[in-house]
Amino acid sequence: MPAYKDEKSKKWYVSFYVKENGISKKVKKMGFNKKQEAMEYERNYINSFVSDTEITFENLYKSYMDDQKNRLKPSTLESKTYIFNKKILPFFQKYKIKEITPLLIRKWQNELIKENFAQTYLRAIHEQLVAILNYAVKFYNLNKNPCSAAGRIGKKNAGEMNIWTLEEFKQFIKAINHKKEAVVGFNILFYTGMRVGEMLALTISDIDFEKCKIRINKTFQRIKRTDVISTPKTPKSKRTIDCPKFVIDIIQDYIKVLYKPTSKTRLFEGFTKSKFQNDVNVYSRKANLKKIRVHDLRHSHATFLLSKGVNIVSLSRRLGHERVSTTLDIYSHVLKEDDDLIKDILNNL
Repeated sequence: MPAYKDEKSKKWYVSFYVKENGISKKVKKMGFNKKQEAMEYERNYINSFVSDTEITFENLYKSYMDDQKNRLKPSTLESKTYIFNKKILPFFQKYKIKEITPLLIRKWQNELIKENFAQTYLRAIHEQLVAILNYAVKFYNLNKNPCSAAGRIGKKNAGEMNIWTLEEFKQFIKAINHKKEAVVGFNILFYTGMRVGEMLALTISDIDFEKCKIRINKTFQRIKRTDVISTPKTPKSKRTIDCPKFVIDIIQDYIKVLYKPTSKTRLFEGFTKSKFQNDVNVYSRKANLKKIRVHDLRHSHATFLLSKGVNIVSLSRRLGHERVSTTLDIYSHVLKEDDDLIKDILNNL
């Protein structure tokens, strides 16, 4: 959908064709101050002119993203845009939405499965297609979502997850001990279970040094080379959690070497998730440990607490999950070990 600029008037215009009763009709509209306004006119004209289900998936996507862009956080919007541009649009863009059948969706699914993506990533991609076709059902008179008959791919949770035990984590810290900011960051992640973005957003004022607590009220992400601080993932992600005193002491010592820190100074200014992940990759190898994701330190923390008898409700609150059921879904494999314990207890009555 290109737009053009009139050299005399310096205004933008669009020129395109639509079909009316099987006959092509040229439409030209001039006088737009901005290129985006001209393109939006063309898109809206086409969307209203054709039968709703005659719209192509590509045009549906443009309408859908226009609707979503003011409703989503920048980080979520970027992730959604990436998945569509790389994994969904190349396959579906030229089809009319009425032509998208369960069989066609299964063909697309099979192409994705061949790529050997993680099961959770496959599910994330599939859910984006479900969402846009639900949008088509609601606003473009699509009779029903063909994804329902096609079935899902991937898994909501990964099942077996890579974690480090307390001993393995200490081994890792020993290998990376010469990098002060890394030692601080990894200790926070392992001993609090907070998300990486939550840690990267921490300011000095978020640390209660006397009560050994940390307030989590924002999250950090770098989007297109810009640092973005936003609200946490869910309402219950805003929380205050206990932190071991020795970790608080490590943070306090670290602050002393920062340049002119104030209460608003971020602890990890200039650092990103990828920087910490790179450290994990390099120093886990040097420590002869299995490689994990930075996010797996959160799982390591949760698994450690469950093994020590912490109840699932308290853990869910500490992790900032919106629902206890989320915590149960993620850590059900750990809780199954309790079933074996119960069995042993009952058999020994």
